[in-house]
Amino acid sequence: MDIRDIDWSEVWKEHMRLYNEVNGSSEKVDIWESKESARRYWEMSRNKGAARVEQTLKEIELTPDSRVLDIGAGPGALAIPISERVREVVAVEPSDGMMSVLEENIDAMNIDNIKCIHKSWEDVGPEEIGDDFDVVIASYSLSVPDIRDAFEKIQAVSSGHVYVYWFAGETSWDEQYRAIWPALHGEEYHSSPKCNIMYNVLYDMGIYPNMNVFPLERSMTFSSLDEAVQHYIPHYRAYTPEKLQILREYLGVILPQNEDGSILHLGETTRVRMWWDNSKNSNLGNNSQ
Repeated sequence: MDIRDIDWSEVWKEHMRLYNEVNGSSEKVDIWESKESARRYWEMSRNKGAARVEQTLKEIELTPDSRVLDIGAGPGALAIPISERVREVVAVEPSDGMMSVLEENIDAMNIDNIKCIHKSWEDVGPEEIGDDFDVVIASYSLSVPDIRDAFEKIQAVSSGHVYVYWFAGETSWDEQYRAIWPALHGEEYHSSPKCNIMYNVLYDMGIYPNMNVFPLERSMTFSSLDEAVQHYIPHYRAYTPEKLQILREYLGVILPQNEDGSILHLGETTRVRMWWDNSKNSNLGNNSQ
C-alpha cells in the first residue's frame, strides 16, 4: 500500500480499540475515579513534578487577557497556576476523582476565574465551552477514540496557540503491562497510539505542528505495597481475586520497598510537545518559540 493512501485517523481508531479491549469487550476505564489517586497525582505535581509544571508554563504563550482551554485538566496541575496569569480558564475533565480534587482546590484557593466542565472532550458541546480561545492545552489527555474529531473540535474553538503533549515511543508502563497482561487477561497487551499517528492525522488535516521531544521521569510514591496494589487495580484491570493476586505478586517483584515499607515507583519516558498557531490564519507552526 502507498503510504499516501493510509487513513491515519482509522489507524488511531484501531489502535485505541485494541488498547481499550479486555477479554473481547470494549470499555472505557476511569483510572482516576478514586479521589485518593487524584489527590496523590495533585501532590506529585506540586512536589516532584513542580519543575516540569513550571517548564510547561514557560512554553505556553500567556497574557493577562488570555482565555485558556485546558482539556483533561485533572486536579488543576496546569489550570490553577495558569489562572493566576490569565483572564479565564475553562477546565474540561471527565474523571470523578480528578474533578472532585480540582473543585476542592479551587475552593481552597479562592479562585474565581476557572470554569469547570465535568465531561469528556468527546461529549462536551461547543455551547458549553464557548470559542475564541487564545490558548488550548491538551496535556496527555487526548486518549480519545477518534483523534481527528478531537482535533477538529479544538480547531473550531481555537483562535490562537494550541499545545498538545503526548508520548513518543513505548513507555515504561507499556513494558510492564506487556509483561503481565497475558497472565491477567489471556491476551497480548496493546499500547495506546503514539505521537507518530497523531502527527500524521494533523498532517492530513493540513496542520504542520512544531515539535520537540524530551525525556520525563514519572514517579509515584506509596506508603506500602497494599496502597500501590489498590492504586494500580484499574490500570491493570485486575478486578477479580485471581487477577488481584497476580498483580500483587508482580508489583511485589518490580517495586522494591524501602526499609519503612514505602515504595517509590519510577519510570522514564520520552514525551513530545506539538504546537501550532491559529491566530495567523495559517496552519503552519510558529517557530518563534
